[in-house]
Amino acid sequence: MAIELSDAVKALIDETNMASLATIMKDGSPHVSTMWVGRRGDTLVMNTADGRVKVHNMRRDPRVAVSIHRDSNPYQNVLIRGRVTNLTDEGGVDGINQLAQKYRGTDYEWLRPGDVRLAFDIEPESVAERGL
Repeated sequence: MAIELSDAVKALIDETNMASLATIMKDGSPHVSTMWVGRRGDTLVMNTADGRVKVHNMRRDPRVAVSIHRDSNPYQNVLIRGRVTNLTDEGGVDGINQLAQKYRGTDYEWLRPGDVRLAFDIEPESVAERGL
């Protein structure tokens, strides 16, 4: 069941704070990647290249956790657990460009010919915020 994010959590996501995405490896161990994050309403929006370990993990098991802390004060943070509800190449390049604009003020400069960018959504199921 999806839940609503508080205004404080939305503000944290809307800032240029980095996120740590945890996925589950085939053997049950965690895999963590530092990533850019955005949102659409109460849904987290992220982006990656096809073929990466996290993509294989999310296709096999959509359960994920995302940790975000405020760069200026890491004691202000949120842990969101949820599920990947959409993983598609449709809008993948636009999605990475939107995140690059947020974090760097320019389009994504590392796109190489043949790269397939994947956009994915995360529907929050549990939110634990601290210090916000």
